[in-house]
Amino acid sequence: MTYGSDPITGKLNDLVGSNELYMNLLCFDELSTAEQALIGTWELATEVCNGGLLQYFHNSSRDRAEPMIDILRVIDAQHAATILESAMTLAGSGTRWGDEPSFLAAVNSMPDDVKTQLHKFDGDLYDELDHVYRQVFTYMSKHREQIEVETPADFWTEPVSQ
Repeated sequence: MTYGSDPITGKLNDLVGSNELYMNLLCFDELSTAEQALIGTWELATEVCNGGLLQYFHNSSRDRAEPMIDILRVIDAQHAATILESAMTLAGSGTRWGDEPSFLAAVNSMPDDVKTQLHKFDGDLYDELDHVYRQVFTYMSKHREQIEVETPADFWTEPVSQ
């Protein structure tokens, strides 16, 4: 299934957008696990779709990359957690992320095989995103008390995939 074609993905993205939940990224550590899963997955998907894992590691999202591995494991998105962890290991903790000139120098100095592997991880993670959103929805459904935002009456009814 192509990312975004699953109705659950659309429903969760609409929830984030309509309530401007992405503003909560500023206090990510203070959110419940269910809220972290929702907003962190939205951020991961947005970054991967727009610029790949290199963009995810370059932007402020890098601060949430390590906690996202644990969150993905908690919601039983094991394959996505493994991909993100492998990409972080490959990119290396010493990479000069977050500073545009240094970022470009870091990317340009990466060996071609590392860049190739990171791009492969982009594709692998992209292919997993609908599954990850389904896992987020399942986790949120079981932990509704952790969700502070008001949801429509039919929100918790799972739509049928096309």
